[in-house]
Amino acid sequence: MHQTILLIILYFSYLGDTNTDLMLKHQLLRISLIITPLFYFAQQPELRESIKLKSFNYDIYLQNKKDQSASKELYVIPNKGDTIKENALVKNASSAETHRGFYRVNDTEIHFIDIDLTSNKIAHRIYSPNKKGNLKLINESLNLTAYPNNLPPKFKDNKPPHPEFEAGETALYSWIEKNVYPLLDQKHKKKENGNAVLVLDIDPKGSASFIEVRNLNIADHTKNQLTGVIKKMPVWKTNVHGYEVSGIVLIPIEY
Repeated sequence: MHQTILLIILYFSYLGDTNTDLMLKHQLLRISLIITPLFYFAQQPELRESIKLKSFNYDIYLQNKKDQSASKELYVIPNKGDTIKENALVKNASSAETHRGFYRVNDTEIHFIDIDLTSNKIAHRIYSPNKKGNLKLINESLNLTAYPNNLPPKFKDNKPPHPEFEAGETALYSWIEKNVYPLLDQKHKKKENGNAVLVLDIDPKGSASFIEVRNLNIADHTKNQLTGVIKKMPVWKTNVHGYEVSGIVLIPIEY
């Protein structure tokens, strides 16, 4: 886009004062007046919300960027010359989602979560103001398989990332070990590498439905068994911190 506008400007300098040239000038000027604001507004971040950490105020923007390989929606925080940028949503050239991100805030910190939808690994970064009000990265954890325990429970515009198992995480994995693992053939332990991910859909009433097991090849009859078992799963909590949530949950399973 920069190149288009530059070429228009340069071309003006080569045009003379003939009637044809003047007409062409007017046409190119119209094009430049249309293109320039479109380019300008496409690049401008959109204010999402203003937050306060300690005694300092910060604005959080959403900005869209696109190139040949990916399109990104970014959280952007101007930070006294050191702008913070974190993923909100990333899509590849085929428009498939590859990353999803959200943030949460407490009185002193802002926490960013970036979920790699290919590997199902989670990155967690925490920023906090120093004495001068500059946001500094104070902690970074990569390749997590679950949401960190120190993630703030309260936030403003974001909803919680997913429903919660009513009896808690320990009870969830106990239920998975008792009801899901026995249905998975032993042969997978020899042939598959790394973690598998159990994908469930939780409806607004908290009932779970089986979607798939990622990173693990299982037979159709096993899928049917899992579908039946997951229907009997205890309910999930869909009112989390005052928000009504439902939808997809990802449960890493060691296999």
